[in-house]
Amino acid sequence: MAILLLNDPLPHLNFQTFAPDQRLADWVQCYWKIGFKNTQTAQLFKEKRYPDAGASLTIDLSLTTPVITFAFNRHTQAKTFSTLDSLLSVRFAPCGAYHLLGISLHELAEKDYLLGHDFTPSWYSSLLACVERMQNSPLTSLLFFLEQWLLTQAMSKQLVANNTLKVIKQLVQLNDCTTVVSKQLGLTRRTLERRLKKEAGVSPAQLQQFYRLKSARTLLADSQISMTDIALQCGYYDHAHFCHAFHSFTFETPLQYRKRKASK
Repeated sequence: MAILLLNDPLPHLNFQTFAPDQRLADWVQCYWKIGFKNTQTAQLFKEKRYPDAGASLTIDLSLTTPVITFAFNRHTQAKTFSTLDSLLSVRFAPCGAYHLLGISLHELAEKDYLLGHDFTPSWYSSLLACVERMQNSPLTSLLFFLEQWLLTQAMSKQLVANNTLKVIKQLVQLNDCTTVVSKQLGLTRRTLERRLKKEAGVSPAQLQQFYRLKSARTLLADSQISMTDIALQCGYYDHAHFCHAFHSFTFETPLQYRKRKASK
């Protein structure tokens, strides 16, 4: 059963994340939900979605007929949420959507795709059946139904950890370059790049960029750590290099990001 994680970065939206079953941990980062609370007042909030080579399969249960969308972004995006939303989502790890669901990410990027309309994958009918069971169920049951559906997908494909997952785990440590990692796994650099593009939808350089900035955002939430120390810890040459990369990626400076997070 999914376990509640101890973080709540968006309390105004009643946002929570949950850890997946260990059998899915290589392919699923977490489950997240927004809303599911009794309120009659609609307030809109714009939040940023930062890329990390993961993808999201989101079920909107706030409507009479649930809506299922799939999203994969390689750039920071702004999305508007309402306090009336009731959203439940799977956040896939890099390559997770490809291995679990057979979705080629580089073909589905930068927008939200409506399942059953924009595209209808082979497993869509089984997910619809799962969603039908979810309606009018408590949150714990929603998570259970969704996780059981994912476990069924994993078992039907007989998934096991493969070389691509090893590549990703090494690259996101931010210590090794693409050439070093490819040699360690007996692959050419070009083969590694093609495999990541196909299965994760990003290049090795993009993957490392995402995780450098993901680490930086985490460290910026701690006001005790200096900008210079964060820059060095995350692999940037100096403070100026870090600020330029961070602003290009998030559309705000590290200091603006820190202040915004502190205000919440």
